[in-house]
Amino acid sequence: MKKIVIALSLILLFTAPLIVSAPFFVHLMIMVLMWTVLGASWNILGGFTGQVSFGHATFLGAGAYTTMILYLKLGIAPWYGIPIGGLVAALIALPIGFICFRLRGPYFALSTLAVAEIIRLVALNWESLTNGPVGLLITTLPDVTFRGRSIDWENKIPFYYIIAIITLGSIVATYIMSRTRLGAYSLAIREDIDSAEAIGINTVQARVAALSLSAFFAGVAGGFYAMYLRYIDPDAVFSIALSIEMVFIAVVGGLTTVAGPLIGAIVLVAFGEIFREIFLVHFKLVGHLIFYGLMMMIVIRYLPEGIWGRLRLRFGSQH
Repeated sequence: MKKIVIALSLILLFTAPLIVSAPFFVHLMIMVLMWTVLGASWNILGGFTGQVSFGHATFLGAGAYTTMILYLKLGIAPWYGIPIGGLVAALIALPIGFICFRLRGPYFALSTLAVAEIIRLVALNWESLTNGPVGLLITTLPDVTFRGRSIDWENKIPFYYIIAIITLGSIVATYIMSRTRLGAYSLAIREDIDSAEAIGINTVQARVAALSLSAFFAGVAGGFYAMYLRYIDPDAVFSIALSIEMVFIAVVGGLTTVAGPLIGAIVLVAFGEIFREIFLVHFKLVGHLIFYGLMMMIVIRYLPEGIWGRLRLRFGSQH
């Protein structure tokens, strides 16, 4: 039964833009998948390891700027820049982890806020590299030929398939992590870090490994974000609001679950966009923020395990 569900999910994932090809809905599916990657990224660290980060936009921004700079200054195509951006984000995570993971409790969460603000200020002031507050703009993407036909980058469907592959990679990586020693170490650290150290787990090393994996996918999502929107600036990609939305998606979907970030992204992004349109048209209000707040209160009160977490407990699913 599980194999059938997985097969049907994969078929739906890769045929969705053929079934619903209207540009708005393709854009909506792209945003759902991008936020799934970001939610999965945060879940690896905050869900499995229990290390709350309020500065995860640091890694999204690092990936976005790496992808843009490589293309605009060195001519390296974004599809090469996206994975490189993930690697750069993972490398940035290493010193952050080794320094900040020596802190306990709320101090780590506060330190991630400080790091995010420091890196935002660096991007804002290093104008020779980042173009400062003006930001970076891609006017055209490189020509690519697939099966003898040139890809039309004005069409959103090619972007959908790129992010679909990235999303699948993040879900598979989360699943593999949950079945490995790193996943077991992370859960032990989350439950009781002192007990984990007492049985011989190198808690700093395990948390740094989880942070690096988490940062890699956040950086890859950031690279895609830059390629898709074609414009970034420090306030857009290093904002605390982005980090908080990652937390929302992971919590609403269900922490320490493989499918949770996807469920959280569907609920928050898809329904959030619908509420945004309704409230803007009829009430001139930013409705998606109202929806986010209501959804978080409902989940915290009635579904502390998250939506997928509750379904997993009810139907006995492992993931």
